[in-house]
Amino acid sequence: MILDKSKILVIRFSSLGDVVLTLPVYKRLRALYPDAYIAAVVKDAYADVLRGETSINEVIVLAKGESLFALGRRIRHQRFDAVLDLHANIRSRVVSWFSGAARVVRYRKAALARRLFVGWRFGSAELQAHTLDRYLEAAGRLDPERGAPLTAAPSKILVIQTAFLGDAVLTTPLLGALRTQFPHSRITVLCTPEIKDVFERHPAVSEILLFDKRGKERSLFSRWALARRLKTMRFDLAIVPHRSFTSALLAWLAQIPRRIGFSASQGRWLLTDVVPFQWGVHDVERNLALLNVFGVQNPGAELWLKPNPDAAERVTRRLQASGVGPADKLVGINPGSVWATKRWLPEGFAAVADRLLRESGVKVIFVGGSKDLDTMQKILPLMKEKPVHWVGETTLQELIAVIARCQVFLTNDSGPLHIAVASQVPTVAIFGPTTKELGFFPYGSGHQVIEKDLACRPCGLHGADKCPLGHFHCMTFITPEEVFAAVKGKIV
Repeated sequence: MILDKSKILVIRFSSLGDVVLTLPVYKRLRALYPDAYIAAVVKDAYADVLRGETSINEVIVLAKGESLFALGRRIRHQRFDAVLDLHANIRSRVVSWFSGAARVVRYRKAALARRLFVGWRFGSAELQAHTLDRYLEAAGRLDPERGAPLTAAPSKILVIQTAFLGDAVLTTPLLGALRTQFPHSRITVLCTPEIKDVFERHPAVSEILLFDKRGKERSLFSRWALARRLKTMRFDLAIVPHRSFTSALLAWLAQIPRRIGFSASQGRWLLTDVVPFQWGVHDVERNLALLNVFGVQNPGAELWLKPNPDAAERVTRRLQASGVGPADKLVGINPGSVWATKRWLPEGFAAVADRLLRESGVKVIFVGGSKDLDTMQKILPLMKEKPVHWVGETTLQELIAVIARCQVFLTNDSGPLHIAVASQVPTVAIFGPTTKELGFFPYGSGHQVIEKDLACRPCGLHGADKCPLGHFHCMTFITPEEVFAAVKGKIV
């Protein structure tokens, strides 16, 4: 939403000091939107404070004794495009509603934190910000596509990403963009032990904190202890690309003053800055949009993933022991996925692997986690040739290294897909229940998605244990011939 030539209404009824503090806000709005029509709503007793301010086009006065209904009708008649509510009480909310504006932004008054401090002396980082800073921060959120920058660069930034492997890889461009925007800030990543290797060697990351949410830190007590630990670290800014309630709650409990996440977050009401979650764009670009609140437009979007040198050396030795020399062309295949409906047919993978080994002069290696062993055991009896079988036999660092060694990578829609793309390996991805529109297709050029145009797709955000309609056409209609042709076409 670009507000350059729009009509913006700013609400602050009283009192004298608060109205005076709004003056820099009007100057900031005029600097951001030089051609906008900016109007102010204020009580009659304080209107003279705003009259004469050149950044304001009109002062709308709430006269003594005038009802909110009458004021609302006057405002609605003017058809404002956006409202900046700097009062954030019931009356200002009523006027905001009457305005009919497409976008309403309210300043964060930290009312609960103030009451807790007054009543029980419970301190909060939220109380350290001046009211004027809160006003200016709200003005920066008025247009997500052109936010105002921070008043000062954050000293310590926390990025919370505790989802799956693919989500972690797709967060790496956001880390790089954060480092570019804040070159002197300390950037800490909170992640699960399973995905820490994705971030371990990233040049933008200063520190990694582990949250074993699926293991020993599953309990509520453990999560409370983690939040207390984060609080002691005094982060200035939290970036929360993971849309879970727990991620937003941790940032809030840690009392991080500024918490940026998506409108689709299950804990959006715990965030200070909410960025629209856009379907139809890649997850990399969605994550980068979190920086729009700082006025950052079109930041660099390069996936970053480099194998650990020790892991790469171990992989080289193991490949040689498995009959794969340095000069051999290697095709990697990932037949697994967390979701059963995301897995292409075992007979399909077997047929493609056999043809590659017989007809293309390459070596074939199957990779995946220990949970993919059942799938692999269905594939091996169907094969006539002998591939290299490493499913369940690599660490994450070794998986990254062996995928980087491949000339082509064939995969379902799962985490290793994004490892291959980040490693700049040409990738053929098979999409069944999910579609490219959900945002997790291979990012960049040189890759290919194989899918079928069916009315029942997508049938969910992730996948399922079985096809909801019972026919599984999204996968059964994909033939070994077309997959083989796609992979062969990328072997050089």
